[in-house]
Amino acid sequence: MDKYFICLANSYKRGGRCIAGIEIVFDENRELKPVCDEDGRPRWIRPIAKTTYGEIPNYVAEDIKLLSIVKLYNVDPCPNKPHTENVYYSKLEQCKYDLSYDVGLINHLFDSTHQALFHNRGRAVSAEMSMGINYSLMLINAKNACAYIDENREKSKNRMSFTYYGEDYDFPITDPIFLDEFKKKPEHYANIPDVYLTLSLGLDFEGWHHKLVAGVIIPMASLQKKEVEDISYMEQQKRLHTNAYAKWTPKDDEHLKKLYINGTSVQELTQIFGRNKGAIYCRLSKLGFEVERESSQQSDSNWFDEYERELSRLLNKKNEIDEQIDEVRAKILEKMESHGLDKIHSEQFSVSYTPAKTIMQFDSRAFRSENEELYTNYCKPKQREASIVVKRKTKD
Repeated sequence: MDKYFICLANSYKRGGRCIAGIEIVFDENRELKPVCDEDGRPRWIRPIAKTTYGEIPNYVAEDIKLLSIVKLYNVDPCPNKPHTENVYYSKLEQCKYDLSYDVGLINHLFDSTHQALFHNRGRAVSAEMSMGINYSLMLINAKNACAYIDENREKSKNRMSFTYYGEDYDFPITDPIFLDEFKKKPEHYANIPDVYLTLSLGLDFEGWHHKLVAGVIIPMASLQKKEVEDISYMEQQKRLHTNAYAKWTPKDDEHLKKLYINGTSVQELTQIFGRNKGAIYCRLSKLGFEVERESSQQSDSNWFDEYERELSRLLNKKNEIDEQIDEVRAKILEKMESHGLDKIHSEQFSVSYTPAKTIMQFDSRAFRSENEELYTNYCKPKQREASIVVKRKTKD
């Protein structure tokens, strides 16, 4: 028997690919309709090959796109809990039928039955627990998603944190198309307010089925919003001012001097020259005019100059003092060793000497790998407050 499905996942799987989607049928008008099970959930299909782990070879699957229609020939169900959606097939092909970002249709594909993801709120399901689960795939509409690189392990992992029904989750990402885009511009996906995620239970690994983000679909409206948000300051200025960042010509300089001497306001000059106020002030200064800036100019490009000078002065002073302190500490340490002293007390200081020794240090990475269940249940994502990092450039 042949079947069709909407592809909602094409992810990495043990050297090959895992493809999955929701089964559909076509009515007499060739309009597609999702197939649902008795409980109202959309019916999922996961075609598997007769390979070691059921992975589909890359050359067969790598060009199949999300939201495309896939046809399976000679489907033969082969459920294996919790992967009850598994089927064998004789041939697989992508149809010339693109759903694009049909939000109306996608809204009918969500799992509206389960609020918890695969029966618990952790990152994995034990092999024992999985025997009581009759599904391993679901499509959800996640909120406040954030793709990030987890460096706190021997090999860094690409992960997605998100909120679903008020609970916070954090799973590995296995969608290769999304990962390619994420690697090009990770900051673009640090805040995705609205996203569709295909979630999957992985194969048994040391007694656990880990939860994976196997497909990432960002609605077109959300993509367009991100494009607007991610426009650089330079690009924004170019859109607001026709000549922003263009080179000043001698003719421009002469025209600017003449207009300014004749009393033309800075606001009027921005309109005449197609540049922002910061550019006008800066150019007038270079032409030898002492221009008193308006207080509102604190938001323009040169506001950091004052802080840069102050930071430089203080850091120079701090570095010099730190070096002097380190020299004094080294001399104190040397004297305490030579005099055999453990402690020194004075009016202003109390100094304790600690000899060299081997200490035990908590290895969080090893703890996590050896106590995965405990770590998963008690370690939760934490929201950090806004901050900045100031680094000083070192001179050669």
